[in-house]
Formats: sequence, C-alpha cells, structure tokens
Amino acid sequence: MTTFLFSLAEAGGAREFHIHTPFPVLFEGTLFEINNMIITQWLIVAGLLAVAFVINRAVLSGRQTKLRGSLELLTDFLEGWFASFIGSRQYARQYMPLLGTLFIFILVSNYLGVVPTVGYGLFAPTGRWGTTLGLGIVVAIAVQVIAIRTLGTGGWIKHLLHLGPLSLLEEFVHPFSLSLRLFGNIFGEETLLAVIIFLAPMIAPIPIMVLSLVFGALQAVVFTTLTAIYIGAVLESHQAHMPDPEGEAQHEPVPAQ
Repeated sequence: MTTFLFSLAEAGGAREFHIHTPFPVLFEGTLFEINNMIITQWLIVAGLLAVAFVINRAVLSGRQTKLRGSLELLTDFLEGWFASFIGSRQYARQYMPLLGTLFIFILVSNYLGVVPTVGYGLFAPTGRWGTTLGLGIVVAIAVQVIAIRTLGTGGWIKHLLHLGPLSLLEEFVHPFSLSLRLFGNIFGEETLLAVIIFLAPMIAPIPIMVLSLVFGALQAVVFTTLTAIYIGAVLESHQAHMPDPEGEAQHEPVPAQ
C-alpha cells in the first residue's frame, strides 16, 4: 500500500505524517500492477458513464432535470469557447465529444485531490505523470487521425513533408508538453495542500482548497483549449489548400455581350 511520508524537525525529534491510499495494490511488482491511481481512474470513468446514462435517459424521455440543464449550459459554453480557437461552432460541435470528454475527465480528476480526508485519500490521477502522459498520447493520436481524415493520406504526408525538422518535431512534442504541464501543476498543488493540512489542519487549508477548485478548472480549460488549437491548426491547413470559389469567380472571363 502506497504511503506518503512528511517529516518535520522538532526539539524532541521528527514528526511523521502518513497518508495511506484507500485501495490495496494488486499484482504488485508486475506489468499488470493495479494500484490506487488505476482504480481511481476506473471509478471516475464508471461515475461519468453512470451520469451520462442518466442524462441520456432524461434526453430521450424529454424530461428537463437540473443536472441535464447544467450540463447543457456547460456544453454550450465550451462549444462557444472552443469555436474561437478551432474556427467555427460547426467544427467545435464536431469535435466536442473528444474535447468535452477530456475536459470533464481532467476536471473531476483534479478535484479528487481537493477532497478532504483524514489520513486516507483519493489522490488526483492527473497528479501522476502516467495519467497525463496517457492523455497526451490520446491527443497526439487524435490530432493526426483528424489530419488524415481532413487532408487525406496523401495530403497528410505532403503536410508533414512541408514542415521543417523543428516544426515536425513540435507536431508530436506539443501534446506531450501538455502532459508535463498538467502533471507538474496538479502534483505541486496536491503536495502543497497535503503539507498545509499537516501543519495547520483546521483553518489554513480552506483558502488553499478554494484556490485549488479554481485552479483545477483552469488546468482543465488550458489542456482542452490547447488541444482545440492543435485541431484548429490542422483545419486551417486544410482550408489553406482549398480552392477559393470567390477568387475563382472574380477571375472568370466576362462573357461577350
């Protein structure tokens, strides 16, 4: 069982603070190890699927619930926000399943690190690089798949060949920089909160927890916004190679009277 240990020097010796994870480690030391982070991610996915099922039932039945209304407002806000980076609401709506799923999963994961516990806690999965690296790989693959679907296989290869060596490297490094940024921010925030709870467990953590709620939402917005920007760059490249109907119309010869 994973244990976090903090030590503070005192006149009479060192104080130790242990935080145990609530789940046992299965198949420890093997390639199939199932630890606290993996189980927590399963719980998040299961919870989101349950919420999606409830909302889907409400939509099919025509019932308007507070949960459905809240998520519709959130979806409309995200669609308008992503449209400013991806090119249009039509494109934003088309790729909302990817962007919205990333946003909600990251948001819920970030907030798990703020849940107050007494010695036992659910740690934010996004505070571990394995989770954020997986999200970065998903973004990297998704962007290239979108590029192939938009430009075609030949156009995608031509697009890559037209990129310089550094630009080609950035094409695949950008999503991984997302994973490092998200991991570093959430891990640092989680560690700071744990230390403050240990030093002053009654009042001091409250403002930090409030800031963590704002900060967790901000990190989810940053990750998905940058993903939208990468997708928008692919769509912009496609539009740059599309013929301009208005331009062609302007150069058409005027028929003789």
